[in-house]
Amino acid sequence: MNRFAELLDRLVLTPSRNGKLTLLSDYFRSVEDPDRGLALAVITGDLTIAAVKPAMLRALVMERVDPVLFGYSYDYVGDLAETVSLVWPQSPADVAKHEPTLAEVVAKLQAASRSDGPQVLARLLDSASISARFAIIKLVTGGLRIGVSARLAKQALADLGKV
Repeated sequence: MNRFAELLDRLVLTPSRNGKLTLLSDYFRSVEDPDRGLALAVITGDLTIAAVKPAMLRALVMERVDPVLFGYSYDYVGDLAETVSLVWPQSPADVAKHEPTLAEVVAKLQAASRSDGPQVLARLLDSASISARFAIIKLVTGGLRIGVSARLAKQALADLGKV
């Protein structure tokens, strides 16, 4: 998951199309299947997680963070995923010793029902770093806004296969 989170962080901060293409190609070259395919599905908007919706995420964070603090933070930051990833409380004991792959995270979230989806998400967020939390939240909400079109992502994959 850390590799995918790093990819998202770098894509957000890279302004040029060719720079983004290089980042995507390097990522696809460095990861194994099924993470490669899942990353493509996430980036192109073709992966949905039915068990968690933005309203559930907002309610979940309100259970852990003062609602006024969250409100001010969200007003300042302006992005739900970024706000939650930054204000989510974490103790050093919560950090996972085993960093799950993108495929493991997606499998856990897709296996979750609507009733246990928030608890599954909370456990994932508890054990993740800030950038991994951001990636997980973007994964479940589906709104990446990283400046990469489906066509650019597919071009990066085609470059990998020298097509």
